[in-house]
Amino acid sequence: MNRLLSIAILVLAMFAVTNKAVAVKYVNAQDLTFLGKLCETTNPYHRVEVADYKSLNSTEATLLRDASGLAVVFETNSTAVWVKPEMGHYRTADGMPRAAAEGFNMFIDVDGEWVWASSVANARGKNNDGTDKMNNPLRLIANMDKTMKRCIIYLPLFSELKHLEIGVDDDAVINAVDNPFRHKIAIFGSSFTHGSCASAAGMTYPAFLSRQTGLYLCSLGMSGNSKLQKTMAEIMASSDADAFICDAFSNPTTEIIGERMRPFIETIQAKHPGKPIIFLETIYRESRNFNQNSEKFESERIAYVRNLMKQIVKEYDDVYYVDVTNQTGTDHLTSADGTHPYSWGYKRWADAIEKPVKKILAKYKIK
Repeated sequence: MNRLLSIAILVLAMFAVTNKAVAVKYVNAQDLTFLGKLCETTNPYHRVEVADYKSLNSTEATLLRDASGLAVVFETNSTAVWVKPEMGHYRTADGMPRAAAEGFNMFIDVDGEWVWASSVANARGKNNDGTDKMNNPLRLIANMDKTMKRCIIYLPLFSELKHLEIGVDDDAVINAVDNPFRHKIAIFGSSFTHGSCASAAGMTYPAFLSRQTGLYLCSLGMSGNSKLQKTMAEIMASSDADAFICDAFSNPTTEIIGERMRPFIETIQAKHPGKPIIFLETIYRESRNFNQNSEKFESERIAYVRNLMKQIVKEYDDVYYVDVTNQTGTDHLTSADGTHPYSWGYKRWADAIEKPVKKILAKYKIK
């Protein structure tokens, strides 16, 4: 009996040691290397200073306050990494895991390749003191070794942040590092670009394309609202981007495309003459498979855009159309909801457009 009691005490002591609280120190994410910003904003976690653009409607303004495409990169030898957010609005889009829409996604550089490490979100609800659980400190990963690692944390796709701190072991170091990506490319688009139905914040096609090419993509995904608005052209034109990529044909009707296409291009070119503007063909929507109305609408829109872009690329220098077909594959296995791919479909999309996009950018010494 005494022997059993002694063993029990030893086990409890070991449990207490291995599970003891580790002190965490936090640093302001803005003191590290912040990525994905196309425009300067008062709230650094907004993508656009929406108050400066009176023509934005309330939906567009909310979307541009989302942190989609923004990220923090740093190096640390910590065994664990935490985030401590202060959230504004947050929501989960249909078909999306909360870890993508409201959570954080971490990758670690392993011999030049960004490797997935974690994707997690806080629980919803209230703490005992009435505060929002979404603002609780959130551990992304634990039990790592103590070698120095370069880490990138992607911020929530469909949520607003007001403040963010990154936490590491109290005895660890955490440092800002150089931006690991090159040049600066604005990428404007629909819910596809915003990241709807991605499995995690860093699993959108712009994020895949950026990591696998080393190019610095700054996302202006506008879920459901990528309609060649002049205001969005003005926002891009106000930036110091080296090039522009547009997922511009996924939301608007043919009438809107025909009416707005040329003014959209001319607004950007007025401030960025000689810089490439690349338009992407929209992807195949799996809702077309058996729905005749969907098939008719989508096929007619794609045919219209292809004919229009044949004219546009002749009319305007430095304008291109990447008309790769079957970007997400032909096996019909990548759709989450009939419209949006899940992350494997976004990876295929990035793979499909990588070569033609790089070929165009190379003409402008953007490599």
